[in-house]
Amino acid sequence: MPRPISIKDQTIIDAARAIFLERGFAATTAEVAGRAGVSEGTLFNRFHSKVGLFQAAMALEAIDFIDGVEERVGVGDLREHLMQLAEAGVNFFRQIMPLTMMSWSNPGPNGIPEVLTQPNTPPLRALRRLSAYFEAEIRLGRLRPFDPEILARIFLGGVQHYVFFELVIKVQHALPLPLPTFLRGLVAVLWDGASPEPAPAPPARRPL
Repeated sequence: MPRPISIKDQTIIDAARAIFLERGFAATTAEVAGRAGVSEGTLFNRFHSKVGLFQAAMALEAIDFIDGVEERVGVGDLREHLMQLAEAGVNFFRQIMPLTMMSWSNPGPNGIPEVLTQPNTPPLRALRRLSAYFEAEIRLGRLRPFDPEILARIFLGGVQHYVFFELVIKVQHALPLPLPTFLRGLVAVLWDGASPEPAPAPPARRPL
């Protein structure tokens, strides 16, 4: 007798994420089970409740565009690295922002999504890793001395803000700021404020 096919948890989570993004928390476990090809009993055996399934589907497990940033320290053109990192961040937030918004629609008992109540949450880990990256570049003299956490917050905030307004502007049927223009501008502003040597001041204008 053949053994029954084992469905991985990730298959169920992927199906649940797709259903919840389409229908919100009003989606039923029956819909999720149908998309995943399992019974509702399997869902409850593995995730215990609809809330547990929702939290697993909306979980923000990693900020993976930060991966490998430590290997960039002191190597190559720093401005080019920042451009690449910002573009990867935009692509990441395009995927994760709908999940984040959906998580806030069904918060935990304290009004905050469960994933954000855990110690050392992914956003905090990303902020710390990016801060450490800027701090290492500062020690090498490739950036002038500046609070690395502020640099990291400006960088992450700019990237996330671009994606948020990309969604808002599209809803309003307006043209979003082109991504290449934003990336060049973000890095230029960051670089002008953190370069090893401040840019020379423009010559004073003579009074007319």
